[in-house]
Amino acid sequence: MQKTNMHYLNDNLLKLMKHKTQQIFNIQNAIISTMMDFVEFRNFTSQHINRTQEYLKVLVQQLIDDDVYADEVLFWDINVIAQSSQLHDFGKIAISDSILNKPGKLTPEELAIMKTHVPKGVEAIEKIKRSADLAVFLEHAKFFAEAHHEKWDGSGYPRGLKGRDIPLEGRIMAIADVYDALTSARPYKKTFTAYEAERIISEGAGTDFDPVLIKTFKKLKGEFANIAIKYPDLPHL
Repeated sequence: MQKTNMHYLNDNLLKLMKHKTQQIFNIQNAIISTMMDFVEFRNFTSQHINRTQEYLKVLVQQLIDDDVYADEVLFWDINVIAQSSQLHDFGKIAISDSILNKPGKLTPEELAIMKTHVPKGVEAIEKIKRSADLAVFLEHAKFFAEAHHEKWDGSGYPRGLKGRDIPLEGRIMAIADVYDALTSARPYKKTFTAYEAERIISEGAGTDFDPVLIKTFKKLKGEFANIAIKYPDLPHL
């Protein structure tokens, strides 16, 4: 009887711990989502975070299913990855509205300022890391923020990383981010169709994007298009 009661107690404690952990995860996610919503509303991209999270989820799941980059992705928690990806544009909070929402092409000086959102985001994430015990989550977030504008051929920024020197998080986010930019309305560009976006991204294999990941992306074109439809941008406030 004593052993049964102990098992019962242990089961209840385990359930309570899982419930508390999930509560913390949900609260953390709600805070981050709300914070990033404010950033995206300033940039006319209110659903950018939701869409890129969904793109990432299907990409990572397909990599797992196909046993691609298994040495990395098999150890990833997809929910943690999706949550941490929300911070990839965190540094835009430090960029002025006049640049974020400029209807025309940015000047070289303005483009240089816009590019600072990457180091500013990394700096902010590093600051949070020093005061919070969220090592895995924030490490992923740092890679998303730091590497999503790097390009496979080394022509990206801020570090000009090349090939597999670019963290996998950044290589995946590059596809999700560009697809969303192409298929979403912006003050400075037309909206491309899903077909046009798929063609542009596919043509970037080996230059802008990891060619292995592009093979995975091509399997998911329909899912990407459906996600874009599911999360249309809300009216700008």
